[in-house]
Amino acid sequence: MSDLRKTVGSLDNLVAFEAAARHGNFTRAARELLVAQPAVSRRVQLLEQSLGTDLFERNGTRIRLTAAGNQFQSVVTTAFRSIEQAARTLPRDDDGIVSLRVNVAAASLWLMPALGAFYASFPDIRLHLVCIDELPEFGGGNFDLEIRFGVGPWPGWDSYPLLEETVYPVASPEFCRTYSMNQIEEVAKAPLLQLANYTSPLMDWRVWLPPDQKPIVRRFTTYAMVLEAALFGHGVALGWHHYVRDAIDRGTLVRLPIPERTSDYREFLVVRPGASRRFSVERTKNWLLQLSAQDRRKQSNTEPGDEPFSQTA
Repeated sequence: MSDLRKTVGSLDNLVAFEAAARHGNFTRAARELLVAQPAVSRRVQLLEQSLGTDLFERNGTRIRLTAAGNQFQSVVTTAFRSIEQAARTLPRDDDGIVSLRVNVAAASLWLMPALGAFYASFPDIRLHLVCIDELPEFGGGNFDLEIRFGVGPWPGWDSYPLLEETVYPVASPEFCRTYSMNQIEEVAKAPLLQLANYTSPLMDWRVWLPPDQKPIVRRFTTYAMVLEAALFGHGVALGWHHYVRDAIDRGTLVRLPIPERTSDYREFLVVRPGASRRFSVERTKNWLLQLSAQDRRKQSNTEPGDEPFSQTA
């Protein structure tokens, strides 16, 4: 190992090179590794310095493997696959059961559509979803992972930001044909759908409306019920972007032309202390983080003209 370190430097350099070579792009490699793009570029440069040869041809933001890079990629890829295969076949105290505590909205509106890919990728992991309606006391319950809403972090627990809070009003197409809602004062004249128990101030219609407005407010105990009521045309809901985007894309909900708002609240992935020592938990954690990264890429690929003015709470 000492000779290998002298030859390639840190093993992180090999990881960065393998990802960049496979993607043919430093930015996509950085997204996979959950680091900044300059970190990948720097790791590759350090590896090239250690090897004494260029592994990539660089033309602006474009990269292409050199002959030496192609040769080295083949060896590194084979070595990584051998290590992965050996790791998978090692005997371990792991029954493959992973418990994930998650609120109903995140489970049904964000996680559920992607679970097919998880089951296909990890047929040996039995994922148990523990769905909750309200935010429980932190640390309570027997779970490996939790998707938890808040501002974080929580001392003694590993937590990773998943979904940032972006909120804007939404309604069904039929409802939008009944009411004119181009200004917040017009929205206040329509029935409003309110989550009864909320954590973020942005989920309170009173934050959005002028103080002199007295709207019709219809209350629901879960956010899933709020969105269901909106789909059936019972009023205007405050749409949490990551949970309503698919409905907007399908045309079953309409995003009103009201400026969106953001806050420091977000969904976090929280890992019970010691749980990540289990290989099945670690793989599930990494998959959820990759799903979150894909979600952020979708949001960043939104056409600039489609994004309304943004306000921060």
